[in-house]
Amino acid sequence: YELIEEQMKSQRRIQKKQKEVQELEQTVDTIKRRSQAAVDESERIFTELISLMEKKRSEVTELIRAQEKAELSRAERPLKQLEQEIADLKRRVTELEQLSHTHDHVHFLQSFASLRVAPGCEDSPSFTVNQHLSFDGVRKSFSGLRKRVEEICEEEFNKIQPQ
Repeated sequence: YELIEEQMKSQRRIQKKQKEVQELEQTVDTIKRRSQAAVDESERIFTELISLMEKKRSEVTELIRAQEKAELSRAERPLKQLEQEIADLKRRVTELEQLSHTHDHVHFLQSFASLRVAPGCEDSPSFTVNQHLSFDGVRKSFSGLRKRVEEICEEEFNKIQPQ
């Protein structure tokens, strides 16, 4: 009788242990499924964030290039005017040099009068560089953005680390 009772006890223990194994295997499967779902979700979110950052990078580059183009266009007119004035002044210097070698006083007086610089012609076109176009603000802004993103990432990462 005692032998049978020991056998039954052992059978119950086996059944109990088998049930524990089954429950533990289910727990392992659940852990694997949930961790894979978390990995998939984090991959999706990081991919979206990367895509968003690339889009914003492209938009910022486009904005900077548009501002650059506008400023270069604004500088073009005074630049061409200055180049023309330099060419005119060089031509004038050459003509004055030639005139200095003439012995015809009448020709000298007529030519010299026409080569004199009219008052006010010495002023160059004004062009001021747009100080905001140094893009220091852009660099500072994005440096600050990078720091904030790093801080947010660190905070969120710390939330998911086991304590």
